[in-house]
Amino acid sequence: MKKNNSEEENFEAEATNSAQEKNNNENSPESENETEIVVLEETIKSLEEKVLRSHAEVENVRRNSQKEILKARIFSAELITKDLLSPIDNLERSLQHSEEEIPRSLVELVLKEISKALSNSNIETIDPLGDKFDPNIHEALSIKEDKSKEGEEILEVIQKGYKIQDRVIRPALVIVNKI
Repeated sequence: MKKNNSEEENFEAEATNSAQEKNNNENSPESENETEIVVLEETIKSLEEKVLRSHAEVENVRRNSQKEILKARIFSAELITKDLLSPIDNLERSLQHSEEEIPRSLVELVLKEISKALSNSNIETIDPLGDKFDPNIHEALSIKEDKSKEGEEILEVIQKGYKIQDRVIRPALVIVNKI
């Protein structure tokens, strides 16, 4: 029995020693490092998730912006089209009466309505008669010499040009005085 008692005591002592070592290990720097690693891994996962969400949000904003730009283009074309419908109708009416002489007032009315529609859309006419030639807004078709005018002065406008703010839609076709 003594052997059994001493074996039991040895067993109990070993169990106690194991428990104490386990407690010591939990408070040891290794266990703290393991805890810190777990916390850092969770933080990394959280940040990765936030990055993915941010990328998704940026992509959604980009798609929505493209849709809005497309809508703006469509609706801006719609506005100018609505303004031009009345002049188009008047031109069609004038064609119906083409066998007869078209009254000058009807043509003037159509031109006035078209000009108004363009100005409502912030489109300006380029009518440079007498101005100095500017290759950014004028296109020279020909050169003439007129000694009573200055060099590079526009002598004749073949076709008016149009622009929106600083952007030229169509340059004015002109004849320029020789230098």
